[in-house]
Amino acid sequence: MLVLTLIGLHGGYLTSHQKNVWDMISDGLTQSEIARRLNVTQQAVSQVVVSISERVTTALNDAARLNEIEPRFIDSNKGVMLGWSNCFNTEAVITFNPKMGLQVYYQNRLGDCDVCLRRRTCKSKLLKNAQVLGIPLTPQERSLSPSELSGVVFSRVIGQANFQK
Repeated sequence: MLVLTLIGLHGGYLTSHQKNVWDMISDGLTQSEIARRLNVTQQAVSQVVVSISERVTTALNDAARLNEIEPRFIDSNKGVMLGWSNCFNTEAVITFNPKMGLQVYYQNRLGDCDVCLRRRTCKSKLLKNAQVLGIPLTPQERSLSPSELSGVVFSRVIGQANFQK
């Protein structure tokens, strides 16, 4: 089970133009379609996509450094990093997207979401991250507690990472 930490950074990693392009990519548009919408060349969009990837990687690495997390896998296109927390001696997942900023999740075995005041916030953020990461969830999975839901979402992210290696 992974639990959201208190960190949620919305830094200036992406310009409003880059956020707009990333949103369009997340919505499934091709670079050609984005270029037509923005009335620019596909090469201009391609350059923006490269700069987005570089900035997302920087954001993920900054969050890892600040939280003493050793990166093990980065997918800058999805805005996700898997790593190991040396402080807490556990797995960690860092996500970044323009709407939610940086989020850091740590695996723990406590997971008593019924007594937590942040239950709704955690669940909402997990559901949004699943959507952004393209992780499909069944209605039954969507009704899980945040602790259980995080296990489903991030085990699928980790599965994708292992599959891509």
